[in-house]
Amino acid sequence: MGAKTLFATHYHELTELAARLPRLRNLNVAVREWHDQIVFLRKIVEGGTDKSYGIQVARLAGVPKSVLARAKEILGNLEESELTPEGNVRQATRRQQDRDKLKQLAPPPQMDLFG
Repeated sequence: MGAKTLFATHYHELTELAARLPRLRNLNVAVREWHDQIVFLRKIVEGGTDKSYGIQVARLAGVPKSVLARAKEILGNLEESELTPEGNVRQATRRQQDRDKLKQLAPPPQMDLFG
């Protein structure tokens, strides 16, 4: 049967697998933003999140403002570019091209755990 549920946060590669694996579904908790504040709507919706809310959650948890400011700076740098699996820097605009390529690949055969 395989796993019924896999819960992960900040694992965007897992979210992208839904483009290749027909039985995989992404769900997330609906969030509304207002002036750099977030409200969790207590509603589960289809799809992956459009961004990370880690900094806002850290703020809610009481992380010092100086740490939050540095985290925002690092996040801005990461959003401008990304690392390839080889460790090279590439512009984030390539991400959509990679998703399109993944959609064109056939899903791998399902493993038979009891075969």
